[in-house]
Amino acid sequence: MLTIHETMGMGILGPASVCDLRMNQVQLASLTSAGFLGIICSSYFWGYITDKKGRRWTLLRTITVSNVCSIVSMFMVDFNGFFVMRFLTGIFVAAPSFVAATYLSEFCSQRILARTLTHMYMFTGFAMLYCPAWAVLFLATKFMEFEVAVVGDLTLRPWRLLGCLNCLPGVIAFFLLLSLPESPKFLLTIGDTKRGMDAMELICRRNTGKPLSSEQIENLLMYQSVASARVRRVKGEHNFLRSMINDAMPLFRTPYVGLFMGACLVMFILGMMANGVGLWYTAMRNRYNMRQGSKKGMSFCRILFFPEMRPLIESESDFEPVCNDAFGGFNDSFILGAVYIILYNICWLTLLCMPKKRVIFVVSMLTSSTCGFLLIFVTDRWVQLFSLVFFLAIPGVVVSLMGGALCLFVPTHIRGKALCISLMWARCGAAIGTILTGSGFHNSCEISLIAIAILPLSKIEFPVPF
Repeated sequence: MLTIHETMGMGILGPASVCDLRMNQVQLASLTSAGFLGIICSSYFWGYITDKKGRRWTLLRTITVSNVCSIVSMFMVDFNGFFVMRFLTGIFVAAPSFVAATYLSEFCSQRILARTLTHMYMFTGFAMLYCPAWAVLFLATKFMEFEVAVVGDLTLRPWRLLGCLNCLPGVIAFFLLLSLPESPKFLLTIGDTKRGMDAMELICRRNTGKPLSSEQIENLLMYQSVASARVRRVKGEHNFLRSMINDAMPLFRTPYVGLFMGACLVMFILGMMANGVGLWYTAMRNRYNMRQGSKKGMSFCRILFFPEMRPLIESESDFEPVCNDAFGGFNDSFILGAVYIILYNICWLTLLCMPKKRVIFVVSMLTSSTCGFLLIFVTDRWVQLFSLVFFLAIPGVVVSLMGGALCLFVPTHIRGKALCISLMWARCGAAIGTILTGSGFHNSCEISLIAIAILPLSKIEFPVPF
């Protein structure tokens, strides 16, 4: 939830801050992609650190710093300061975005891993509900309308407090992690037998109320000897950068390279659709709902970007344009969040009944592309809404499937790096999609939709680890 709030939440905070920070459309597009750019720049570094220092170790430190950077960003008074702090927030929120999945996967058996990760990613839907729920209170009601001068150009307005509330899941996660052990699988893999056994003892007592049996201890020691043999330690003759590169090399050799690269390319497309275009969902629906006059017979793009025809009124000599950062409501954002939760549960049930993930992947890509093409032609309001919702939500759900498949596909000692690199490609797609949507849809909405809707079809035959 923290990662979604700090990235997708800018789809609400960005437009709400336009007037205070005096931003144009290009600056707004850049600001909304700042978090993704930070994630892209730091993802592999955190993947390397989490495979060296530990999953819990990385999560505690990055959650703390990302929360601090996020709160500081809410008190910036110009575009440059806001952009830099959102970029720094993205750098540190990059780790929780994939380390949480790595951490959880190492407490699960292979039999339930995919379903467990699907449940974890389901909180994406709750995050999609959390953001607009607070936004209704702070941005769409008269109750919270205020403007308080603090110091200099800094004025306290509702969107700044809303941004601070986006850190709440991170604060809760931090305190929950304090009571949890480090991944025992990671500890045993790196040869830390005592801490690994202590962690397993704690888990066993919490789950069963009993200590580890002698047979379980023997099996764990046997696992450690096999897992440790896979880990090739890079000693001090290599510098830090060389060590980072060498540690990732197994992913680009057989037997992993083909399926891993295929997964990365698919993640790029999924990120462009679910996060890149998805980040503008609230702004699009707000613009849609605030359009005056009849929308009957108008396509989605025409409603958003075709100029309204109004009677010409002679301008007054003392007329001054007023910046409008109002929102017309967030009901459509609640629908997106609800659909995310429903789709994750459908995916979970499907994995129970039909373990072949390849079938789910192909059907999902075909459905998402179809919804994208429908957006170009349909004129009914509800068909337009749900076509857009499924066009964005289905790729987001497939990301969780891909993450679970990668956790099963690669061994423990390179699992963190595999997830971070694949999600880095997804964030690259998100950053590019965000900028293209913010700056390109206005001039060529239909062409942009066709281009993005075709992309999933081109990836159906790609080799992926299903």
